[in-house]
Amino acid sequence: MKTYLDCFPCIVRQALESARMATNNEILQREILNSVFKELPKVPQTVTPPEIAVTVHRIIKKVSGNKDPYKKVKEKFNKKALQLYSDLKQRINKSDNHLLTAAKLAIAGNIIDFGAGGSNFDLNQNIKEVLSSNLAIDHFNKFKDDILSSSSVLYIGDNAGEIVFDRILIEEIKKYSEADIFFVVRGEPILNDATIEDAKFVGIDKVAKVISDGYDAPAILLSNSSKELKKAFDSADMVIAKGQGNYETLNEVKGNIYFLLKAKCLVLAKDIKSNLGDNILKCNIE
Repeated sequence: MKTYLDCFPCIVRQALESARMATNNEILQREILNSVFKELPKVPQTVTPPEIAVTVHRIIKKVSGNKDPYKKVKEKFNKKALQLYSDLKQRINKSDNHLLTAAKLAIAGNIIDFGAGGSNFDLNQNIKEVLSSNLAIDHFNKFKDDILSSSSVLYIGDNAGEIVFDRILIEEIKKYSEADIFFVVRGEPILNDATIEDAKFVGIDKVAKVISDGYDAPAILLSNSSKELKKAFDSADMVIAKGQGNYETLNEVKGNIYFLLKAKCLVLAKDIKSNLGDNILKCNIE
């Protein structure tokens, strides 16, 4: 997905929020914003928003000297989501369709997003709303069929905390399929995106092989990804991509890719042909 003009105010908002996460020094915060303002006019609109985020967050890390501004936030939501684990499993077991409920919960977890969504969200309320509503874009039947027929599944994670919900979906997938499952995390910290450290903390490594994309973008950029990720992507029978960032970088990539996300901004909602706040399970191949 290209960068729209409406993306730039969001990028600036995110830069300020991240600067404040990185340092309490207002002089450095202003220096960060000045540097971001200087770089943004150079950015072509043909690139995706996550590619711009790489530039912005490298500035933040360099100026502040803080290599992982969201470390405490990630730890907090990993722990918070793990506290919900037993309850979420019970919700699945009590439901009429276990796999669909697990997929909906994975989408509900996508609200834990300090990039596109910001920090103003109610996780428990969002879980209730997602489980009680229909998917706005619903390709679940094909999703289930592909799980049953796939021998290799590549699951691209998004945010810390959210990955607990991903673990639960993977556990449910494994009841239907003997496929090899690979779970992708970021190569370096950016925003509250999950890294290998986060994946191990919540136990993803117990249910899937965890691999790094080898890069510091808040989404998969195949041209910059590790050889291991590229090999896994090319050989996977199906790809599950979580969150807005991965939609923004992969929506025009050919392949059997499923996007599981909540539409948290109007720009993306318009691009994916949904409404703001919609819950989406969409396949690239319809």
